[in-house]
Amino acid sequence: MTDDAEPARLIYSAVAVANWFISRNQEVSGDMTHLKLQKMLFLAQGWHLAYFDFPLFEDPIEAWKYGPVVAAVYFALSSRPKSESITVPIEGYVVRGNAYSPLGTPEMIPLDDDTEDFMRSVWDRYSNESAWKLVGITHAKGSPWEIVANSLGNIGEGDDTSWEGIGFNSVIPVELIKSYFKSYLPKNQ
Repeated sequence: MTDDAEPARLIYSAVAVANWFISRNQEVSGDMTHLKLQKMLFLAQGWHLAYFDFPLFEDPIEAWKYGPVVAAVYFALSSRPKSESITVPIEGYVVRGNAYSPLGTPEMIPLDDDTEDFMRSVWDRYSNESAWKLVGITHAKGSPWEIVANSLGNIGEGDDTSWEGIGFNSVIPVELIKSYFKSYLPKNQ
């Protein structure tokens, strides 16, 4: 093996990335609700794709009523009150048929310097924003969520019923997320 070999690409689970945000939030006693955590995951995935050309986490992001959602994180948090700040790390699960098998509490290990710097930059940029401000960012005209939701016919003028019955299978394509976030990079990147 030569020294100029490409470094290993570390791709984490979304639960491990969520736990990084939750741990960081514990250090500052901030407000990290379900909604805010989901938006932070989307933004981290998008910027990671834009800067590094590969995903930060492996789990798909889906277009749900209130924006992009990682179902694995949503269901891992489903027993907790939605408006309460998340202060305890999330356990990961493997789904086998109708049964969930616990995986423990995933962490972003190993965490190289580039990924640590990247995670801190996402945290520094978005952690002080409210969940609803992040909803506005992720719902922007032309955003990956808006494009997928429009393609499913689920954006109506104040029509909450338009989201009924779509299920949770409306995955936002990784390439769509990547191209959207890359469009915000300086052209010389």
